[in-house]
Amino acid sequence: KYDNKLVDFVDRMLKVIRDILDVDLTSDEKVKESLIIHLRPTIFRLRYGTPQKNALIDFIKKEYKNVFRASWAISILFEEYYGLQITEDEIGYIVLYIQAAIERKKHQYRTVMVSNFNMGHTQLVKEKIKKSVPEIDEIKFVSIHDFKIADYEDYDIIISTEERKEKDKRIVVIPNILNETGISTLRAHLDNMNSMMIENATPFSPECFILFSPEFIFTDLEVKTKEECLKIMSQAMEEKHVVTENFYDSVMDRESKTTTTIGNGVSLPHGSPTAVNESKVGIAILKNPIMWDNEQVQVVFLLAFRLSTRDEISRIQMFYKEYVTLIDSEEKLEKLKSMKSNIELYKYLIQ
Repeated sequence: KYDNKLVDFVDRMLKVIRDILDVDLTSDEKVKESLIIHLRPTIFRLRYGTPQKNALIDFIKKEYKNVFRASWAISILFEEYYGLQITEDEIGYIVLYIQAAIERKKHQYRTVMVSNFNMGHTQLVKEKIKKSVPEIDEIKFVSIHDFKIADYEDYDIIISTEERKEKDKRIVVIPNILNETGISTLRAHLDNMNSMMIENATPFSPECFILFSPEFIFTDLEVKTKEECLKIMSQAMEEKHVVTENFYDSVMDRESKTTTTIGNGVSLPHGSPTAVNESKVGIAILKNPIMWDNEQVQVVFLLAFRLSTRDEISRIQMFYKEYVTLIDSEEKLEKLKSMKSNIELYKYLIQ
């Protein structure tokens, strides 16, 4: 009965978001499931007067202001369904789930077109692409003689009117983009890219999303020793009361008994379940690799897991199963290392 009410609540929430932002997420089962799982403990916290503080709320309000404003309409639903008043801190967490779903639904591509078109031809091509392929929101035109691929690493698609000597999966050759064959070729290239994005998406199911929190994610972290790294990560968890003051000591105790490096520059330390109040995964992407026992490490996953209920055990087993896919190649690890902020990495994990 409780779950049915929560499912109905999330359905209403997504309809409110749709009506305000004109973005329909009502059929997105992934965001629906992740919100249901997230809102179970949220409602409990609000009911018993222990709402979470969100250290990122100012950033969220500034960067995702439209979604944040729309999400405030949800506060009325909390009062209607549960007789509870939601805080802006808790709204902030909901915003991140919705923002990630919107970005997943509306991925926009930056494109550079390499040609010798004159100004009039360039404008015609630009309007044709904007009308026919709305996913492309930026088009830069460069002459064939001036184009250097190294200058356009941040672009998603390279359209060229003639064959090029460079080998790059972003390049699509379209001699005449103004005809229907040209647009069909571009459309097929984009569909292939979208398929690759789905294949390369992070493997975590919504059941595991609750294990991640931006407050426990560190990018470009500058440390010299594993002790320093683990202290910073453990303290962040302790300050949010997801672990006890004994957690760091339990982590170091395990480190003294066995190595936690698992290859490819990744370490997977963990503490004692008895020192954990709420299961969470801390992540650190180090600015520079450090020596961790006898191996260089640059990516650290700190596991704070408790095993008190059947649901917790099931979720943690699922995490281990799906985690393997996240780090099973150099390409995927480089993707993690390229993340510029904790918010960016968090959204990547929950997309």
